[in-house]
Amino acid sequence: MNKKVTTYDISNTLGLSRNTVSKALNNHPSISEATKQKVLEHAVAMGYKRVTPGPAERSASTRSTKCIAYLTRIDRSTNGYWMNLMRGVEDVLRGSGYDMKMSFIQDEDIHALSAPPLLNGAIDGFVVVGMLDKAYTETLLAHSLPKVFIDLNAELPITDLKADVVLMESEESVYRLTRHLIDSGHREIGFIGDTSSRSFLERWIGYSRALHDANIPPHPSCCITRAPSILPQSYEGISDTLGALERLPTALVCGNDLIALHAIRFVKEQGMRVPQDIAIAGFDQMKETELLDISLTTVTNNEFQLGQRAAAELLFRIQRPNRAFEVIRLSTKVIFGESTRTTAPPSEA
Repeated sequence: MNKKVTTYDISNTLGLSRNTVSKALNNHPSISEATKQKVLEHAVAMGYKRVTPGPAERSASTRSTKCIAYLTRIDRSTNGYWMNLMRGVEDVLRGSGYDMKMSFIQDEDIHALSAPPLLNGAIDGFVVVGMLDKAYTETLLAHSLPKVFIDLNAELPITDLKADVVLMESEESVYRLTRHLIDSGHREIGFIGDTSSRSFLERWIGYSRALHDANIPPHPSCCITRAPSILPQSYEGISDTLGALERLPTALVCGNDLIALHAIRFVKEQGMRVPQDIAIAGFDQMKETELLDISLTTVTNNEFQLGQRAAAELLFRIQRPNRAFEVIRLSTKVIFGESTRTTAPPSEA
């Protein structure tokens, strides 16, 4: 049996005091953001499962502390995008009178359909970050606490959903991006992204609607929407999936910038050029795309503001539990870069 990881183990690894580690894991204002991130990343890497109050925090006050829970998959927690989103949640809670406790959703939790034990404590509501499978999402939806989801499993209908959902606007922005490719002469335009996610599904709908309005038949052989290999969004999964296509389209709309980065690397390794041989677009305006030798056509997605809006919505829901539930979409903007060309290469017969 694996040894349970403790704050003592984390403090030994980092050379920090146990008190500092405990405060960092519980978002104490006396700890710098850099230290919080360092501790969190090492805690996740070591397999530390739960973020709970340390002894100092438990004894600091006898009053009932107002608190919300932040639930996320462990494989998302250290990605820069998700870290920025969490900081947005923290920013709204700071000064609101609410503390935040984090709980990492483990694979065994999902398989057992078991809600994190943290939700059975002194919690006023919770934010769920990132798409989870349908059955586990239903487990969280069945909980009586006020809740806000950032993204949602696409198999769950938005109607009669007993929770609030916060998303970035996706359909119209990807529609506009795809029309740009069409107006540039492309007729073979592919899409890659897991449409079991509500946000990716809306991007797929925008892509499909643009083709329909331009009377361009879809190319199913150029689209990857549910292949298991793309779910982790790893380079190996993306490259294997793209490599299995009979041939690449002249343009590729990617569900996010991470997929786009992997796609660009793959086509370059095949001796192809972007955008001369294939145009590639993404979504999210990730900072990592700045390392490319060309600018990426993408869609702005301010994850910090996404976290802020989710936290604000949860506080609203806690105060007004009987108000109609909301699906909120934050505005986006298409950024046209060098990765999409003005004239499409000739299609093969």
